[in-house]
Amino acid sequence: MIGKLIRWLIVFPLLGLLLYVGHPFLLRAMGRYLITEDRLQKAEAIAVLAGDGGVARTLEAVRLYQDGYAPRIILTHQRLPKGYEALARLGITVPEERNIQWMVLKAMRVPATAVLQVSERADSTESEMVYLVRLLKEHRIGTVILVTNRSHSTRASKIIARVSRGTITIISRPTRYDTFDPEGWWRSRADAKEVLLEYAKLLDYLVQPVGAGLTGWFGDGSSSTVPVETTF
Repeated sequence: MIGKLIRWLIVFPLLGLLLYVGHPFLLRAMGRYLITEDRLQKAEAIAVLAGDGGVARTLEAVRLYQDGYAPRIILTHQRLPKGYEALARLGITVPEERNIQWMVLKAMRVPATAVLQVSERADSTESEMVYLVRLLKEHRIGTVILVTNRSHSTRASKIIARVSRGTITIISRPTRYDTFDPEGWWRSRADAKEVLLEYAKLLDYLVQPVGAGLTGWFGDGSSSTVPVETTF
């Protein structure tokens, strides 16, 4: 008993020292893991994920389109933010994300014929990918450049790979206009918030298959088509 106590008295300070010395490396690894950036190559389309207000991701897609990486741009669609329905009832017109995207596309002279639009409004990244993959298959698009924010790129890539079941080649391209810093995210309140939210959503993504398996095991074996995740 005394021997075990002595060992723990030695181990705990050592662990504390290791964490203190190694925490910058661990924190950087956490930030880097959230970013998936594949080597750019030509594709059949560029998909712009919704959720950034319509600017940074759209700008990246336009730059890729202008550089000749793909002949088409795809816009996904998110649910209206809270309050928009009330504005409509009051007769107040406020541009939503897709309107802003179109303003950017027109200002940068992207022809409307080069743009495809997902009509369904998504309420999560997973439902967004379901609708996107459906459109890709309808138009027989087998290779797509996926444009999103840096900290969102790993989770987005994982979800679309699972939804498409490997039938579509995904090239992850975080927008160059995103200021997220994986090397020092803990020094920025905004970046730290992104990291914490993303890891919470990654955990949700990882436990979904487990939850579905348990439902099938203890339930009637049927599976739901409604995504568990409810946030982008």
